Amino acid sequence: MSYKNHAEKFVGQKVAVLCARYQYRGLLSAVDDECTVLANSTAVEISGSAQLETPQTEDNIGSSIIIKNDAIELLYQPKWAMAKLPAER
Repeated sequence: MSYKNHAEKFVGQKVAVLCARYQYRGLLSAVDDECTVLANSTAVEISGSAQLETPQTEDNIGSSIIIKNDAIELLYQPKWAMAKLPAER
């Protein structure tokens, strides 16, 4: 099964994405053969433990982000990924 097929199962959910040493989190809004889109996204500077309620340090990006699938190392749902996003605060 392809990355797209697996990732599509998480559309509409909060996720974290690790991309070449940077992490982002947001609402997974779309996945296609080329890219993944996170809405209401943040850049996670310091995540801390996967079991924390919120990331230790993050910056509000203020928009959706489009990430090339070949840059994604990991799409996952640590506990801190479920914290309120900027538009929910």
